[in-house]
Amino acid sequence: MSKVHLPSARLAVRLAAKRLTDAGPGLLEASTDARQIGLAARVADLRQAVIAARRAGISIHDIAHDARLDVTTVEEWTAAEDPGRRNP
Repeated sequence: MSKVHLPSARLAVRLAAKRLTDAGPGLLEASTDARQIGLAARVADLRQAVIAARRAGISIHDIAHDARLDVTTVEEWTAAEDPGRRNP
């Protein structure tokens, strides 16, 4: 399936995952503090995109695929946002 046909929430997850991956080489050259801050910011962006995609009704498995994460991580991130909700 082409990215053009994906819902915007899935595209946002893919872009956040790509930014995290693409940042790797640059972060390796940064100071320890800058590396930690940069990595934390990109992970936070990915987490927010994952939560938004789940709220938009995207399946956990599709989100995990797009985010390049395991399903358990997606479940934990989305459950932490809405503890009363079960993730099918």
